[in-house]
Amino acid sequence: MNHLENSKWTSVNKIKGWRHYEVVNIFKKDKKVEMFSVCEKKIKIFASFKELKDKKKWISGWIEIFEENS
Repeated sequence: MNHLENSKWTSVNKIKGWRHYEVVNIFKKDKKVEMFSVCEKKIKIFASFKELKDKKKWISGWIEIFEENS
């Protein structure tokens, strides 16, 4: 799980208004990480290891995602 330390992630769907997050803490026992929004550092979220592996929810690295206008 050391590969998760300070790793960067892009949320497929915005979370609390933002997509780009960085891992700040790893909780191996609970199998989750604490992340903060790189654009709004006060915003912190938790994600399970399982969620991070789900390509429908998270993409490793910071990727630009373009939203289609309806």
